[in-house]
Formats: sequence, structure tokens, C-alpha cells
Amino acid sequence: MDNLTLAAANAFILLLYSINLRVMSVQRKSKSLRFVSRGYWILSTAFFIVFIFYTAPPEILALVFNLSFSLFFFMYFAGIRSFCGFKGWPVKYSLLLILGYTVLTFVIILVPVSFPRIAITSLLVVYLFVDLIVTIWPVWQRLPLVERSLSMLVLVGYPGYLLARLVIVYRESYADKFFTDASMESTVTQLFMMVNFSIMASVVQLIDNRLLLSDLLHKNQLLEAQSITDQMTGLYNRHYLEQTVGREITSNRSDHAYQNRPYPVSLILLEIDFFAAIIERHGSHKSNQVIRELADLIQMASQATDFAVRYTATEFILILHGKNKHEALIVAENLRHQIETQPRPLVCAYTASLGVAEHETGENFEHWLNRAVLALSQAKKSGRNRVVSAA
Repeated sequence: MDNLTLAAANAFILLLYSINLRVMSVQRKSKSLRFVSRGYWILSTAFFIVFIFYTAPPEILALVFNLSFSLFFFMYFAGIRSFCGFKGWPVKYSLLLILGYTVLTFVIILVPVSFPRIAITSLLVVYLFVDLIVTIWPVWQRLPLVERSLSMLVLVGYPGYLLARLVIVYRESYADKFFTDASMESTVTQLFMMVNFSIMASVVQLIDNRLLLSDLLHKNQLLEAQSITDQMTGLYNRHYLEQTVGREITSNRSDHAYQNRPYPVSLILLEIDFFAAIIERHGSHKSNQVIRELADLIQMASQATDFAVRYTATEFILILHGKNKHEALIVAENLRHQIETQPRPLVCAYTASLGVAEHETGENFEHWLNRAVLALSQAKKSGRNRVVSAA
């Protein structure tokens, strides 16, 4: 296989990568993949031009190919920058490309040998490589191990490729033989380019897939958090309490291992007093501020192992791990006092009634909660703004 045929093969392979990356960029709305896709399309076009117009003056072909080669790396580096959250194509990229191409044009016209123009292109890409490392280094250090490894594989491949390219093309006669002569040097270079660009495209896809997976996991975590939390207050919701927390606590404490350990769990059921009057006087928007303010107070009263839940519109539950009834009564009384004596409430002064129930071994969640409900009812019947313990 002669090198002109290899150039055509390179052109088709690069075009295939460009189309594939472009389709992925549209599907995933990825600006990073669009940059890389354009780079492969530009390089593919250059190989097609050389294949079709191989009889054109070598200076013209060299100018086209070196510009395309530089543009490819500009686009590829822009994609990597975009992956890391930076502006993909800064102004200095355009200025550097114009300057580099201007110098390259004069060199090709004035110096009819291959090595100077190859060196200029390589130095241009090396500068981009150094600039990219400096730019993304703080972000790169925070990436997970897989992303760090894949991106480093790509980045280390750049200078390795350029070094091999410079060594192989050092001979002056190389320029005229690169696409037309079946010499070992030009064949190895084209094969190396084919493999290198294939690896680079694969690594970009792997990085994008990895980032897509991370994004999906993050969205799943958000959805899961939304399914178990109350959107207004940020506390756990009733569904999570009944289906997970309450069942887990009662089932664990029913085990023989728990029956032999003095590890109490208590529940505080809290309700805002006369909340309907607050809505009538201040409206629903201000009333929601009262709900959020109370939720913050409950959250501050809880510890890391406790569970704060918005049970209904005006009722809240605080499950206290490691506290018996007497300790829970102290927490409830402190919370009641804090609610009553707020120095600067957001909307108006208000109070709350609280019922406390310690979990009894073997008791199911419904029975435990019902005892707290009865205690809360007693607190309201006794004049509200007080704490009552379940029997």
C-alpha cells in the first residue's frame, strides 16, 4: 500500500470520527464534543485535499496540511478545556493561530525545506499543551481517578507524538515523499498518525461517557433527595418517614440484639398553634415563611443522628436516637420555649404544642406514632403551648 492510499484511508477514518463525534455532540448537547468534531473534520478535509491534489506545488500542500494540523490541535485542546469547565476558545487562541500561520507562510516561501515548518507547527502545539496544563491543573487535581488517568493519557500523548514526528521528518527529502513515496519513514509516520488520532478520539469519547455517567448519577441523587425531602423546608417528608425511617427503627429494635441493649429512641410530634388564624391574618405566602422558620428551629434542635420530618402541613416530627422519654421531654420543652420566645420572628409571634413518646420494644411504628398523637391532643386540650408525654 502506497502512502497516497494511506492518506485516503486516514481521510475516511478521520471523517468517520468527525461524524460520530458530531452526532454524539448533538445527542448530548455537548460543546466539548463539537470542538473536537470540528477538529477531526478539518484534518479529514486536509487529507482529502492532499489525496486529490497531490500534484499541486508542495508549498501549497504543506501550507494547507500544517494549518489543518494546527487547527486540529486548537480544536482538540478547546474541547479538553471545555470538558474542564473553562471557555473553550479564548481570544488568545485566534491571535496565536494567526501569528503562527503568518510565520509559517513566510517560512514555507523563503525556506524550501520541511523541518522548519514542521518545527513551527510542533512548537505551536507544544505551547498549547503547556497553556492547557496550566489552565486545567486546579480542576484536573479534583477530578476522580478515572477522569484524571484518561485525560493524562491524552495530554502525555501530544508531546510524544510531536517528538516522534520531528525525529522522523528531520530528513530534508521527507517533504516530497510523505504522501507519494513508499519509504519506511513516511509509511510509519502515516500509520502512527492513524493510530494516534484513533486513540485520541476514543479517549475523548471515554471522558465524555464518564462525565455523562457522573451527570446521570448526580441527577439520580437529586431525584432521590427530592423524593424523600419536603421541598418547602428541606426536612424529610412523610413518605420517607413511614416507608423507611419508621419501619427501620421499629424493625431493628424488635431484633433480639437490640432487646438486650439499653438504646432508647423517642419521638416528638409538634404542631403550630392556631395556624389557620396566621393564614387568615397574614396570607399563605407569609404563613409559608412561618413554616420554614419553624423547620429551621427544629433542625437546629436536632443532632446528626436524629431525623426531622415535616409530617403534615402544620405538624412536624423529630425522632431522637439515644434519648429516653425524660431526655426527650427536655429537648421538647427547650424547643417549645425557643419557639415562644423568638426575639425577631419573620412574620409574627406564635407557639407550638408538642407530644412526646418513647418507643417501646416490639412496638410497631403506627402504634408508636398514635401514642404521640394522643399526647399532642392532650397538650392542645390543656391550653396549647405545652409539652405532654405519652403514657
